[in-house]
Amino acid sequence: MSYLAWFDEIPDGELALKAGGKGASLCRLIRGKLPVPPGFIVTSGAFNFFMEEHGFFDRITKSLEGIDVDNNQQLAGIAQDIRGTITGTKICADLDDAIRSYYARLGVSANSPVAVRSSGTAEDLDDASFAGQQETYLYVTGEETISHYIKLCWASLYNDRAIFYRKHKGFGERGISIAVVVQRMVAAEKSGVMFTANPITGSRDECMIEGSWGLGEAIVSGIVTPDSYVLGKDGGIKDIFVSEKETMIVRGNDGSGVEELEVPEDKKNIQVLSEDELKGLVDLAYRVERYFGKPQDLEWAIEKGELFLLQSRPITTL
Repeated sequence: MSYLAWFDEIPDGELALKAGGKGASLCRLIRGKLPVPPGFIVTSGAFNFFMEEHGFFDRITKSLEGIDVDNNQQLAGIAQDIRGTITGTKICADLDDAIRSYYARLGVSANSPVAVRSSGTAEDLDDASFAGQQETYLYVTGEETISHYIKLCWASLYNDRAIFYRKHKGFGERGISIAVVVQRMVAAEKSGVMFTANPITGSRDECMIEGSWGLGEAIVSGIVTPDSYVLGKDGGIKDIFVSEKETMIVRGNDGSGVEELEVPEDKKNIQVLSEDELKGLVDLAYRVERYFGKPQDLEWAIEKGELFLLQSRPITTL
């Protein structure tokens, strides 16, 4: 079954098409010997095979032909039906077996689960951005559940927002596809984002870092105001803002999924990152910038003192 690949196996010229935007970035980071958690790609070919095997592309195209996407009720109903059809259909035995095999070879356990992330093949086009429209699932455990979450990622290609956006941008339904990243979950005690150029001032001599307790989804979703740090390329600290961090996202109490918790009182108003951690982050930021040859927007996490890189994309606002 050729629809799965480890991060270092897809040729450069095929990355965008097979791995999608998020997956392609991770594959390139691995090749740069950067500290990315191990994982594999369920390529867009797997999605295309699944959809063609069951005739779903034709059915979906027909169901969306006459839709009024500005009619919220109609859009929601059709989108829900499409997603239900995808999630309610079994993946063929060969593909399911291949997914289970790759999961087993990833070497994770109940205490070291995976993240299952959508990676659209049209995430970073010049005239449209589909990034952030599809789903991510964290702390997924057990080989018997992986295929289910992969289908949930596939189905999220047909959420209300995504269909609405494609219609208004004039994208045909057959012109899109989606890959899925399955990656060892980093149980982050602290995490955040960083920019290898200051996105506020435009200075390319400064690195801006944002950090909070727990998983970075708290920052991405806007439920917490993170600490903010501005440093020079030499690691010298120029500015620190320490916020009151009331909420953090952590592993769910039952071991799967995530939940929001109140930050302990003794951590709410203290600085998340130490000077050594800030220096390590700046060093990593500029390793990545040199590797790609342009300023980058990065996602990072620290687990038991070890720094991991979770994503990198070009800064487009400079």
